[in-house]
Amino acid sequence: MRSRRPHQDGSTLVELLVSTVFVSIIMAISYTFARAALVTARVQAVKSDAQEATVMALDIMAHELRMAGFSAAGTSLAPIRAAAPDRVDVVSDLNGDGDTDDSNERISYSYDDEAHEVRRATGGGSPQPFVRNVAPTGFRLLYFDAAGIEIPTDATGMPPTQLKRVHRIDVVLRVEFANPDPNVVAPLRSDMSTSICLRNQ
Repeated sequence: MRSRRPHQDGSTLVELLVSTVFVSIIMAISYTFARAALVTARVQAVKSDAQEATVMALDIMAHELRMAGFSAAGTSLAPIRAAAPDRVDVVSDLNGDGDTDDSNERISYSYDDEAHEVRRATGGGSPQPFVRNVAPTGFRLLYFDAAGIEIPTDATGMPPTQLKRVHRIDVVLRVEFANPDPNVVAPLRSDMSTSICLRNQ
């Protein structure tokens, strides 16, 4: 009698090749999706950093410029010592001792075009980095009188006779960071501005 061959289950070579191709496609899609998600997360993080930098900087500037001319002793004090489109120098007498030589009583903001940063100096000291990654021409100061009329100024600074007219300062700040997406050349930017009325002018 003939012996019957047992039934054999298995995969053919074609089935193995098809399965391998299918798995490879799934892996490629998964990798592409994961990479895109990672780049998107990095872009959002950089955007958040840029916005946080501009918001914090303008908040601090608004507080300090708004207090310009304040005197705890109640004496009259000229709040602005110098003003230009890219720098401003203000003073106050916080402790009421009659001078503006104490810490944080004289504050200057200026833009360093080579370092691309806004710098802050106190008490007549050397300027220190305040906001980095500032775009070229990304820091501007505009000055207005009590009637809302802009007071013109240039790189040489505002004439001393005009400083006492300044009632409001508009600050424009633009920060930019390199885009973490390798396919995008344009940097990520955060543009913000604020209007600051001098309480003591």
